[in-house]
Amino acid sequence: AIVQIIIDIGTIFDSNGVDVHFLNRPPMLNVTDPRQVVESFNKRPNGYTPLTSALRGIFQSAASKLRGNKRLLVFVATDGEPTDNHGYVDIQSLENLMQHERQSNTMYVTFLACTDDPASVRYLNQWDRTMINVDVVDDYKSEREEVRRTKGFNYPFSFGDYVVKALMGAVDPGMDSLDEYANSTRNG
Repeated sequence: AIVQIIIDIGTIFDSNGVDVHFLNRPPMLNVTDPRQVVESFNKRPNGYTPLTSALRGIFQSAASKLRGNKRLLVFVATDGEPTDNHGYVDIQSLENLMQHERQSNTMYVTFLACTDDPASVRYLNQWDRTMINVDVVDDYKSEREEVRRTKGFNYPFSFGDYVVKALMGAVDPGMDSLDEYANSTRNG
């Protein structure tokens, strides 16, 4: 649901359209009508999870186009650990890309954790606390529980707040920190 909402909002605010990249099929570029994407998401993903190479391609393509104060906001919907081209889990290569190859001052990344298995995205939660301009967003119920655990049980966190956090968490440190304890640190 959150992926569809982000695409809907993205097409409203970007008259050139949004680019939707898949890991094991061709991308859909300059999408201006979110209905174009709905059918693609009905196809079940298959194959490995070559997230590192996919993101590297996006970052390299964007780097050649970013001029002046332009920024890139990337949303990554993932259900687990990235793999190499042979299907072996390879978190280290993705971490290297995020830490050393990504231009963190102009490339913001929000990971949308689409899984009920916290162990498969544990590495993302660590990055959320330590990497600059990176946020991790769970499903609404889990995100609300995290926010209330850190801010207090009565802290208001509506579905609208959730959508704003998903959209802005990587860009705005205040939104990102809603679900984090005050002693979390960010390294550059």
